[in-house]
Amino acid sequence: MAPGASIEQVERVINRITSDYGLRCETIVSGTTVIGVKGIASVIDDGRITELPGVDRVIRITEKYKDASRNFHKDDSIVTIGGRVNVGGGNLTFFGGPCAIESEKQSIESAMMAKETGVDVLRAFVDKSRTSPYDYRGLELQKGLEIAAAMKQATGLPTVSELIDLRHLDAFLNAGIDVIQVGARSAQYSPLLEELSRIDTPVVLKHGFGNDLNEWLCAAAYIMSGIDREGRVTGSGNRNVILCYRGIKSFESETRFGADAGMIPLVRMRSHLPLLADPSHSGGDRKLVERMTYAFVAAGAQGVEFDIHNNPAEALCDGKQAVQHEAGRIIQTARKIHSMLDGIGIETGSSIAVAAK
Repeated sequence: MAPGASIEQVERVINRITSDYGLRCETIVSGTTVIGVKGIASVIDDGRITELPGVDRVIRITEKYKDASRNFHKDDSIVTIGGRVNVGGGNLTFFGGPCAIESEKQSIESAMMAKETGVDVLRAFVDKSRTSPYDYRGLELQKGLEIAAAMKQATGLPTVSELIDLRHLDAFLNAGIDVIQVGARSAQYSPLLEELSRIDTPVVLKHGFGNDLNEWLCAAAYIMSGIDREGRVTGSGNRNVILCYRGIKSFESETRFGADAGMIPLVRMRSHLPLLADPSHSGGDRKLVERMTYAFVAAGAQGVEFDIHNNPAEALCDGKQAVQHEAGRIIQTARKIHSMLDGIGIETGSSIAVAAK
């Protein structure tokens, strides 16, 4: 819209788009009023819109991932977890805890260790999608959720847990899981993404280990869109999406996944969504976690998610990449790096909080 466009002029444009083309509009006010159009916008006749009073110009966004695109949403989004932990913008947020719930004793001890080191959000993974289906995946669902609730109560921290099976979504929400994580193996599983678009619980979307940037951001935008596979609007979408980078499979066998530090500032420039990085799954070795954390934070990651286990040598899941008390040093040093480099080298918009539904 042109500078100074009235509310009535904005509403008239929205009414024309919704009535003539059946598309949904989202108004963004940041100095200039922008009306974002969702859906298959190729049906719009630009001339019928530009002729309306108050319209400055029509801009067609070429990316498929409009909702996740910085072209569509200039300012950094901040997602609030549990009413008190902010992810995104100028914040540096740490997610940590055991890779999987193995027993109540192991989980509570690991959770307390994670809290002592300074994490903000606690990993409480009830179910795991493993490299082999024969590897340890977790306890029986209800028992795992009970332990996850006990971890939350013992630490007072909000919890994140990976959802693999659509049938378990309600059980996760009823058990008080604060953040739903979509693992790398599920990053393009559209039925799961579609269900997560119907709720407003924060979602961490891991980088699929075969995904390029476009595919990853398209998956994020699908969660945000509220549009089903047939293009129908099913709701307002889930705006509380957090990205988590972990790298892709490559021919290098000495690290678990090939992680490109250049992806961090690139994603920040392309998308307004909060961006975490995962040094545990990237390197696959606890000896690499510390320096990889610093590299990710220096590159512009707004948070880190890593494995913390009370006894990695006896862990049933990914013990090789789990750290212990040294996580406290890693977090403190990473915060210093973040403070020193804040605002340097990444061209982004200002930060605004995601509006609560």
